[in-house]
Amino acid sequence: MALRAIKGVESITGNCYSRTFVIGKDKGWFNISSIQDKHYLKVDISLPNIEKLATILSNIERMFDINADTTTIQTQLVRCGVPEDKVVTGLRIPGVWDTFEAGCRAILGQQISVKAAVTLLSQLTKELGETQGEKLYFPIAAAIANSQLGFLKMPQSRKQTLRLLAKHHLNLVGSSDSPDTQDASVDTWLNIKGIGPWTVAYAKMRGQSCPDIWLNTDLIIKNKWQK
Repeated sequence: MALRAIKGVESITGNCYSRTFVIGKDKGWFNISSIQDKHYLKVDISLPNIEKLATILSNIERMFDINADTTTIQTQLVRCGVPEDKVVTGLRIPGVWDTFEAGCRAILGQQISVKAAVTLLSQLTKELGETQGEKLYFPIAAAIANSQLGFLKMPQSRKQTLRLLAKHHLNLVGSSDSPDTQDASVDTWLNIKGIGPWTVAYAKMRGQSCPDIWLNTDLIIKNKWQK
């Protein structure tokens, strides 16, 4: 997660992960720390609307893959031919805040390194994200849809895809703060020019934490699998 952290929105210090979030019209932040000797996570949350607490906690659980059956994961990896001494104990798939953020990450990360993608994400957030005091928030869809994105150094076609995703998200989801509403719209992204099965699969894996996504067209995964 540290390699992919968006500057100003996410930070990792030691065993503590912090980030800001927008849910509907509300803004907040949380810190989550690993209490390793007692095997649990401590969460501190700041939000103006206590009615959103259950939704936020559920999303944090998903982001950190809390409910993963790690024993089954390890068993299946060994069955697939991964040497037992190479299997990481307690393996989980970290997620991102929501499917829209995952889609933005996927589009900005096309055909470039992780470092370059995070730089673009950080620029996008700095230019279009809202601020509240010293806090910076990932841009809402309306801000991206209404921007020409001239500050981003990437192909014009990719900027257009990002804007189209934001407009599509607004049309289908609007300002809904329900993860279920966002999740239900991901398959319709295939109607957007510039978005294919890989982007949709990535958004499901990172934004919905679907455990059975196989990015079969990903070049890095292909190369790793051949080894």
